[in-house]
Amino acid sequence: MREIRFPYLRYIVTPPAQKRAKYVYRPVIPIKLFLEKKVITFDGLIDSGADESTFPGWIAKALGHNVYKGKQKIFSGIGGSVLAYLHKTHLKLNGIEFITDVYYSHEWDDMPFGLLGQAGFFSKFEVYFNYKEKEILLRNRS
Repeated sequence: MREIRFPYLRYIVTPPAQKRAKYVYRPVIPIKLFLEKKVITFDGLIDSGADESTFPGWIAKALGHNVYKGKQKIFSGIGGSVLAYLHKTHLKLNGIEFITDVYYSHEWDDMPFGLLGQAGFFSKFEVYFNYKEKEILLRNRS
């Protein structure tokens, strides 16, 4: 069983006009998504509250998926509802490769990171959050 550690990433949350900056720390990691020879490196928030893994539609398009040909699913949350499309996607994380289901939507194109959720990510890794130390520990299940 291989272990991978990542630091939490720091994000500024204060408006630009405010003089004293405030930050939050989030469990965000870089992940490679690819299809055949096309590769996109993008950040993913490890989200224990997300049922599925979701990423912006522009990534699916850049990889060569026809976004709208995937199985449809409606995601509902605080911000409303989003129609997304399912595609099998090859992911790579520090040398560990796996194929998983990812939902894509162009309505998420302005998001700074995708979501790595229960079905597509937690099913592949044991995930340990250590907020005090601002560290994530992943153990692959294979």
